[in-house]
Amino acid sequence: MSRLLGLDLDGTLLDPDGTVTARVAEALQRAVDAGFAIAILTARPARDVPASVRDRIPTAACWAYSNGTLVQATGDARPRRLAGLAPHTVRWLLHELTADAPDWTFAADLADATVARVPFPTRETRPWNNVRHVAELTLTEPASKILVRTGAPVGPAEVARVQEVIRDRGEATASGGWYVEINPTGAGKAPALRWVATALGVPMRQVTAVGDGLNDLPMLAAAGRSAAPANATEAVRGAVDHLLPGNHEDAVAVLVDLLLAGDGARPAAVAD
Repeated sequence: MSRLLGLDLDGTLLDPDGTVTARVAEALQRAVDAGFAIAILTARPARDVPASVRDRIPTAACWAYSNGTLVQATGDARPRRLAGLAPHTVRWLLHELTADAPDWTFAADLADATVARVPFPTRETRPWNNVRHVAELTLTEPASKILVRTGAPVGPAEVARVQEVIRDRGEATASGGWYVEINPTGAGKAPALRWVATALGVPMRQVTAVGDGLNDLPMLAAAGRSAAPANATEAVRGAVDHLLPGNHEDAVAVLVDLLLAGDGARPAAVAD
């Protein structure tokens, strides 16, 4: 493989109904047939990616879960951990965040379950498979990430507030919806994309990354070429090389068409 396409899942590869459209699925296969490697980088844990999505993505694709803290390369039986939040770090994070905002509540993504401290609504933004509700969030294994439910839709201000509280003990970000997400320090989609590129022998200058959320910004900056669907947040739209139509208009398929036509060096058309 000489080229790599790194794709965010929700809001980018998936349409607003959470599906991979037939046009996008066909475009991904054409990209693979033309020599592109595919990496899917998502905030979701592996168990929250339904079979209906996986079945429409080429089987050779690599996957990065929980904002890149776990990566599953082609042929891996299970994801391998690139980073994690140790139990003592999680205790410190929750103590500091609770002291700053007593009404906030939390959940932790583990390898095989999400553990949520009640009350913790789990209706928005993802399917939430295998959730355990507990009175106290006491962990005995590393967490892939912590989710902070602030009670309001999350934007840059909420992410910045969480980052100020946790200082350098984690990295706050958001993938959309109602949760600030805390990754291990030094983790994220950008390191995961670099890991995949290195494993495949692809220089970062030959990587194209596509995403729509704040958690995608480092990945987009790390890639040789970056793009975003028109539905991306304002910060993302202003940071990429190419602006595509929205995810409701098969943004990833449009990008693949441009790349295969040799038009990737020119700005993509902006949706009306």
